[in-house]
Amino acid sequence: MQTCLALDANKDDWPTPQPCNGTGPLRLLPKQDGMLGAGLPAYEAVAGRPLTECVRDRVSGLVWEGKPDSGQLQRMATTAGPQGTGKLLDSYGPHNAPRPGSRANTDAYSYHGDGRPGDAMAYVTQVNAMRLCGYTDWRLPTTAELFGIADVNTLMDTDEASRRLAARRPSIDERWFPNTVAGHYLTSEPMDQTRMWCVDFRKAFVYGCNRRMRSHTQPLFVRLVRGPEAPETGRWREAADERGVPGGVVEDRLTGLVWRRCEEPQTWNGRRCTGSARRYGYVQAVRHAGGQPGWRLPTVKEMNSLVERWFEKLDIPPADFPATGAEPLRRGFWSSTVCTASPETDTARAAISAWALGDEGNLYCEARVMGLGVRLVRE
Repeated sequence: MQTCLALDANKDDWPTPQPCNGTGPLRLLPKQDGMLGAGLPAYEAVAGRPLTECVRDRVSGLVWEGKPDSGQLQRMATTAGPQGTGKLLDSYGPHNAPRPGSRANTDAYSYHGDGRPGDAMAYVTQVNAMRLCGYTDWRLPTTAELFGIADVNTLMDTDEASRRLAARRPSIDERWFPNTVAGHYLTSEPMDQTRMWCVDFRKAFVYGCNRRMRSHTQPLFVRLVRGPEAPETGRWREAADERGVPGGVVEDRLTGLVWRRCEEPQTWNGRRCTGSARRYGYVQAVRHAGGQPGWRLPTVKEMNSLVERWFEKLDIPPADFPATGAEPLRRGFWSSTVCTASPETDTARAAISAWALGDEGNLYCEARVMGLGVRLVRE
């Protein structure tokens, strides 16, 4: 992301997109995504294998499945007849059964979890039996892993976002992930009895999708991964905060990030969070973060790394991030990452929206005026 935010010279609470090397963004917030350039994936080929088989993310160490080109997507159409009587012809659905041995990029899968033909777990078994790229430990990715390869920066410019959606270009680095469908991809995490968490590679949104792939829903695609998963225990370590209060911050041993234990502007007194959590507009959140030396708003991928998605339950780890005096995940949290930004024109003011973590764990683009919670992070 090479665009940052600064305040309009004629209106102190109105952000505008500007180049990151200008003085305006520094006055607003010195640690914006466009300045940091940290945490971005850095890909490489795997032992000379083609990218249509696998690719490695050098930052995370994960190896991702590549996809060969299998032609155009199958389309949904309606048979002829009087209005409202036509029958929906959907080549995707519960009946879907990709050709045995196929790794086609346009194959779609349901998630029953029992290995039946056309099910994502049957595909996992098949790819491991093939020893793709020499590995036998391929699996469905977690939500955090899959969202980690989404290119959220492509939606920075509203015109570019519109062009991508119109052209059905996916929000991913297509140089390293060729033949990616601009559609919904399954994760390994169930949301409830009928939905799985999915990443939509049209806009990089995260939300629940129908796990059975019933009629009238979007087809679900699969991209497998291999490598170490986040540990279920021993991930979080308490430490003293900048005031010397024990347990005032929590270190994530997986990512190396350090989080303030309480929502803003609460403080930790050694036993609990004191005061009341506040809801901020985006500009208020940015300014508040800028006034906390050494701290910043998390990027959207950092914010996502904090979330634990369980079956019919969503948490920020409660033992390490207590909720006293707050309403966690009821209204959501801001990230620092801008999702759309339009400069001022002769007929309209500059427009800004930013990525937010929603109250159900979904990730989406939110207007700057919405009041959301704030958690601060540092390296």
